[in-house]
Amino acid sequence: MHTIRFKLETTAYHEEALEKRFHALSHVHNVMVKHAKKLLKQLKFHKGYQEFRRQYSQLKEDKEMPTEEKQRRREQLSGAMKEIRKKMGLSDAGFQSYLKVCGKRFSKCLSSQQVQKEASRVWAGARKVLFSDGKDIHFKKYMDFDTIAGKTNTNGVQFDKDTLSITWLGLTVPCRQPRKPADAIYTAESLDHKISYCEIVRKMFPDGWHYYVTVYLDGDAPVKHKCSQDAARNCMGIDPGVSAMAGVSGTTAVLEELAPGCHEYARKIARLQVKMDHSRRLSNPEKYDQDGRVKKGCKGKWVYSNTYRKDRRRLKSLFRQKAAYTKQSHRELINRLLDDSLHFIVEDMSYKALQKRSKKTERQEKASDVTQKDGTTKKVYKYKRKKRFGKSLNSRSPALFLSFLEQKALLCGGSFVKVKTKSYKASQYDHTTDSYVKVPLSQRSKAIGGHDVQRDLYSAFLIRNSNETYDHPDRARCIRDFDGFLDMQSRLLADMKSRQMSMKQCFGF
Repeated sequence: MHTIRFKLETTAYHEEALEKRFHALSHVHNVMVKHAKKLLKQLKFHKGYQEFRRQYSQLKEDKEMPTEEKQRRREQLSGAMKEIRKKMGLSDAGFQSYLKVCGKRFSKCLSSQQVQKEASRVWAGARKVLFSDGKDIHFKKYMDFDTIAGKTNTNGVQFDKDTLSITWLGLTVPCRQPRKPADAIYTAESLDHKISYCEIVRKMFPDGWHYYVTVYLDGDAPVKHKCSQDAARNCMGIDPGVSAMAGVSGTTAVLEELAPGCHEYARKIARLQVKMDHSRRLSNPEKYDQDGRVKKGCKGKWVYSNTYRKDRRRLKSLFRQKAAYTKQSHRELINRLLDDSLHFIVEDMSYKALQKRSKKTERQEKASDVTQKDGTTKKVYKYKRKKRFGKSLNSRSPALFLSFLEQKALLCGGSFVKVKTKSYKASQYDHTTDSYVKVPLSQRSKAIGGHDVQRDLYSAFLIRNSNETYDHPDRARCIRDFDGFLDMQSRLLADMKSRQMSMKQCFGF
């Protein structure tokens, strides 16, 4: 399945109708959230359910019970808990049935399948609370609703291929025609596939909401990027980092910063958020205590100035621009990689673990001078920061880059393989001595066989020369190709330094 998006040519009448439908969606969603929170609370105090949960958790600790008996008992307890949830209506079908009554109030704004889809979204959040790491489900503000989804092209939003327009419960809106010839050809090829369903998407711009229709079509997307025969035979190893990406193939080496312009958007966003916070405090002085913190239990309405409302739209627009820039930057880099290789071997990274704060509370090894109130200085061993890479992951989106790369490589007829990180240990391996040496993260280069190598590039080189099971580097291949790697690395680093490319925390210069 693939998608294609059209901008809707809306008039003032269309925008008023669409805004009304998004208001209806926000009401329907929050009604469902309120009901789901009530059911989750009831389940928390259900004695029978909690007893089954306790018995289920005890099965993991029981080492004496036979495996088959344990599995049979586990299935019995799971079935009993599932039956309790089903009777309470705590299921996807139960949520859809409950929201059906509320959806009738908005039958002129939302179709039955659109209401069902929203119930399924709330159930997805409740399911995380029940079975995964979710803590609670939350209400959403009207400004946070960006999508009205459907299930088929015959109910709700219906897209007409011939007229390039949508029909939705009496509302007909034309779509903007593709302007570039290449886009027109791509659109025509995509629309040859069967339409699965459509969804309405809105994006915030400085002048207000802009509306789009996203058409989901069966089959693979047409291939835009034409790859050479040399690329089809080439393989590249990739060491993905948090802020940069290193790649090594048989003919080239690549060391690139991900989304290099993201800091400009981050500065604009931070500056605007400070301004909005100042405006909010001036308009609501009674909401804050003497220390500048929001008072607890203050449930009155907040007052927002007209300037604040404009800045709020600007802030949402900046987040949209930042996301669009990041996606475009990733796709441009991927196209350059596809010009060289169609087959990729990548280290499997857990970015979700990297964004979490450290649980250890430790002090720094070096003492710092701290000035006291009386003017004297004192040596203090400060606590180490618990923050890790959450900010960089938010700005650079490395997981999105790998997702795009896998999607496009497979679409072009290539391959995308992940190595086993725990057994591979690419950042520690030395192929000249066939040993593992742990290197500090701050050290961006190391000595291999008497040569200085850039840490990320060498890891990418090892990943490319993997064995058949992708759990260890092939030492014979590494020894054979090492001289070629050194030559590619020296040319790449010399070129980067001549262009004054610098990122010390990642590149080492």
